[in-house]
Amino acid sequence: MTRGESSDLFEVLDIAVVETVVRDHRIRCANGAACAILGRSEAEVVGLTWEDVTVPEDRERWAAQARIRFTTGQPRGRMAVRLWRPDGTVVHAMCTTVLLADSDGEQYFLSCLQDMSEEIAAPNWLRLVVENTPVSMFLVDRNGRVLMSEGTVNPESAVRLSEARETSIFQSFADHPRGISILKRALKGERVYEIFEMFGRYLDMHFVPISGADGKVSFIAAVATDITERQQAMAELQLRSAEQALVADLGQRALEAQDPNVLWEWTATALTSHLGADLVQVYELDESGDCVGLLAREDRRAPSAATRVGPVEDTGGAGVTVGTGRLVIHVGQPDKPLALIEIRRPVGTKPFTEQDVQLTDSVAAVLGPAAIRFRMENEIRYQALHDGLTGLPNRTALLDHLERALRRAYHDDRRVGMLFIDLDGFKAVNDTFGHQAGDELLQTIAPRLKHAVRPGDLVGRLSGDEFAVLCEDVGSIVDLEAIADRVLTALKSPSRLREHSIALTGSVGLALSGLDLHKSEDLLNAADIAMYVAKQTGPGRRMSYNKTMHSRLAKQVIYADDVHRGGLSGDDQPGPDPASPRGL
Repeated sequence: MTRGESSDLFEVLDIAVVETVVRDHRIRCANGAACAILGRSEAEVVGLTWEDVTVPEDRERWAAQARIRFTTGQPRGRMAVRLWRPDGTVVHAMCTTVLLADSDGEQYFLSCLQDMSEEIAAPNWLRLVVENTPVSMFLVDRNGRVLMSEGTVNPESAVRLSEARETSIFQSFADHPRGISILKRALKGERVYEIFEMFGRYLDMHFVPISGADGKVSFIAAVATDITERQQAMAELQLRSAEQALVADLGQRALEAQDPNVLWEWTATALTSHLGADLVQVYELDESGDCVGLLAREDRRAPSAATRVGPVEDTGGAGVTVGTGRLVIHVGQPDKPLALIEIRRPVGTKPFTEQDVQLTDSVAAVLGPAAIRFRMENEIRYQALHDGLTGLPNRTALLDHLERALRRAYHDDRRVGMLFIDLDGFKAVNDTFGHQAGDELLQTIAPRLKHAVRPGDLVGRLSGDEFAVLCEDVGSIVDLEAIADRVLTALKSPSRLREHSIALTGSVGLALSGLDLHKSEDLLNAADIAMYVAKQTGPGRRMSYNKTMHSRLAKQVIYADDVHRGGLSGDDQPGPDPASPRGL
């Protein structure tokens, strides 16, 4: 074939062909396809050296290959080469070169160029996609060796996969048994999809088995997607939903709660579980904001750490105080908190977040009205069961305590004693100094009575100048008389009233529960009768109840009634004691 014929053939076929003179590496001929690859016209290409059209890094490689072809006489060779265009772009080409000689004996290289730019660029583009998205891909053979891996979804994983190119994925990920287990399932032909945590990130893993000609799994194609942010968002959403449910549940319980202790205990348990706390304590606050009592406590600390049982030190202003692993919630009105909740997390755990503070704010907002309601109900209940002047339990409260004490005594085979106290000469104080002075005297006497009796005894005011003392677990009437004697002694002590020294005495009636006195009203009336009998014998006396007292006083009442109706002459019988018990 002549040169002209070959040139025509080069132009007809869309094959990039270049003829380069061996002695000076100058291009003497290039067809249209070659000029298109080089980005130049034929006139611009002819006369250029091969070094002029290759990138600097490849020039020496091409020259070395040319020398090898020429010196060794090897007729053919292939190499990848990068060609640059005048516009600055680079073309990746596979260059197949044959050493030939023309009819004049001139040696030249006939080179066929195949544009491989897209084939070369495709992996690079894929790498760009993988490296800039939360995705990693790798291919594993049946022995666990990683054949290729792309992507840096997790830097630690990328390093391990790189190591597995030389060893095995079973070795490089030996400390992650769950991942190894998933891979083994895939090697058995199972298509596996799982989400699991690795190196502090959540990965969405797909393992796809690829079978060979023998039908057995030859490779595993794996795709890992980092879904940490999504998982965190879902966890955050679940947490917020749980918080809303907690606050809603607490609000419903606060509206329906009849027993405040149940509500406080539920709150302590719920906060402990939701906030990951190991100690939650709820304290009642007094008017000064000081802790006066423990309302509820949830303690999940280890026995070695559970040493702190006292009230918290921080009882400052209302609101929420944030500390390292510690929150303090003040419940109630902003300027007058009624309760305090202290929340602590275990040492070494993360501190409370702003979201935790927002939750506790919501809890405090829900509990505030409930705490105010409980306080008001307690005050109303207290006022209904206590004497407004002395603060002592009133008749209703005393009878209620007496009823329960009698039930306990019957169950435990014990006895209950009752003292009925009436002040001697109190009417004279009111007449002489006025009722306000009399009230002041009663306020002075009330604490004296409380200090005179035993610590467990209950002192109450019945009405006017009448008081009663409930004494549980009394062994005999002698024990009750000892208590009555201390009461009489306490009453004899003079009281300072408006620059005057006032000395009063009291009459005390005693009654002890038994078969004939097992009801509260009966026991109190028996002590009342005994007190009137004591008063008849003179001021400052005590008297124990017996059945004859009831008959004697009943006759006196009948006599007084007859005299009043005119049925008897006042000279026939001695008149009744004007101090007879009411109701007889």
